[in-house]
Formats: sequence, C-alpha cells, structure tokens
Amino acid sequence: MGTWPMKNVHFSVWVALAVCVFLAASPARADYIKAVQYYKQGQFDKALQELKPDLDKSPDWEPGHRLAGLCYLKLKNNALAISEFARAVQLKSTEFATYEGLAVAYLNSDKPDNCIQSLHQGEQFAKESDDLYMLHHVRGAAYFRQQKYDQSIDDLTGAIRIKATDWADHYQLGVSYYNLNRYDEALQALQKALTIKPNDSFSTGFLGKIYLKQGASALAAKQYSQALDLLAKAGTYTPNDGYVYYNTGEAYLFLNKYPEAEKAYTQALSLLPSNAGILERLGLVYEKQKKWGLASNSYQKANELSPSPTLKEAIARVTDQMKKKLARH
Repeated sequence: MGTWPMKNVHFSVWVALAVCVFLAASPARADYIKAVQYYKQGQFDKALQELKPDLDKSPDWEPGHRLAGLCYLKLKNNALAISEFARAVQLKSTEFATYEGLAVAYLNSDKPDNCIQSLHQGEQFAKESDDLYMLHHVRGAAYFRQQKYDQSIDDLTGAIRIKATDWADHYQLGVSYYNLNRYDEALQALQKALTIKPNDSFSTGFLGKIYLKQGASALAAKQYSQALDLLAKAGTYTPNDGYVYYNTGEAYLFLNKYPEAEKAYTQALSLLPSNAGILERLGLVYEKQKKWGLASNSYQKANELSPSPTLKEAIARVTDQMKKKLARH
C-alpha cells in the first residue's frame, strides 16, 4: 500500500466565510469587533486577548467560542481549537463553520473518526457551495487517512464537482483508486493532480507504480510490445526504479533482442546492485551473445548472493564454452 503525505487540510475558504457569519450573528460589542479586525490582520494572539474578557463574562456566547476556535486553529494549537469549537457545538451552533473548524482540528490531530463525526453532525448546516465543498474535501481526506477508499472516492469526487483546483483532492482520489486496483481512473486523477502541481514527487511516484504494474501485467500476458510501451511511461515518472528496467529487460529478452535486454538489465543492476535475479538475467543475455567472460562473472556474483543448482549449472556451462574457445586458439 502506497504512502501519502500527512497533509493538513486547507481552510482558507471557510475562514473568510466564518468571519462574515460572526459579524452578522453577533451583538455589536466593541471588543468583539476589534477581535475580528485583529483576526483579519493575522494577529490571532491579540484577537484572543480581546475575546477573553467577553468569554469570561458570557461563557455561553457561541460566536465568541467559534472565533476563538478559529484563532487557535490558525495558531496550530489544535487542542485548544477543539475545546473552543466543541463548546460552540454544545451551545447548539447552527453555523457549519463551527463543525468544519472542529473537524479540521481533529484531522490535524490525527483523529479522523472524530473529524467525520463532527462533519456528519454539522452537515445539515452546509448550504452554500463553499460549505459543501469543504464538507466533502475534509471528510474525503479523513476517510483517506482511515484507508476507507470507497468512501474517500465518494467525498473527493463530490468536492471536485464543486471545485476542481485543489491538488490534494485529485491526488488522494488517484491513490484511492490505485489501492482499489482501479488503475485507469487512478491515472486520470493523478495526471490532473500533476497539472495542478507539476513535478510533484507524490503524484509522479504513483503514476510510475501504476504503469509498472500495467507493464508487468502485459509482460505476464506475453504482450511484450505493449509491456515495453507501458514500462517506458513508468520510466518517465520513476526513472530511479530498478524494477522498471528489470521488467523492460524481460520484455526484450522474450523478444530475443539481447543487446537491448543487456542495456536494460545493466541499468536495473546499477539501481539494485545486490539483486541476484538481475545478475542471473544479465548473465543469460551475455551468454546468448556469446560474451562468455561477462556471463561467467554475472553468474558467479549471482551465485554468491543466492546460491542455487541452476546458477552452478550455468557457471559450468559457460566455463566449458570458455575452455572450448581457448582450445580453438
């Protein structure tokens, strides 16, 4: 199963929306309005200082807890953000921003179960397109982290229908398809991710893996020309994967194209220098080309790494050919 980046969820969309909600739903308290201004300026500690006296006087003031939660989230203090958002939920908040903020704080704390629960609880309040996007975006990321790929696909697809510009949505969708062996759909999603974030190593890594798997399947089906095309694509995305060149060597070997196979196996060996299987195959293509000394050397190195009767037989066979060559001269 592939790795994926532990990427915190974006929340720039709902931050702006949440501040507007606070101003519309809250009494005209001078300290509160000043706290909002500090928040907009990115001075989150000062915003919290302005909020604290009002929250001490009015502990049931839901918008104040919500804004405090946003400040702590921006300060990357997820524990306090959870505390403030949870208090707003207890006060029966009807703003989706509350549940979304709580979900993001839980996800940032690697608690995807709590994240999903928060979003389910607040889903009834997600009315605007921005809210609906973030509902699917955050919940899709949480399911992805749980490796619940079917559910992740449903939510990430929903997010992309609303806004198709976030790299993480396409990347996680592609990896979800990959883990369900739905390679054509994975390729489409990951290629889209790469157009948004060119040269991204995560996307290119999975694209290389998919083409390698498809190339190996074509090789097993004796579709050697197709295998070579797929493996060439794999090499463009993962040029340092020795198994791409090993399988390329296999395809050329079965096509009796020994010089090309030799080149591919040599490249594979440079990346996987202790692989006995590659050394054995390289010995074979040397033998096919009557390069007896090189064949003997490769077979002997392979046998040192992984002794076998087959390799001993190959060494004896090549040694006999070398003796015959010397006798002729």
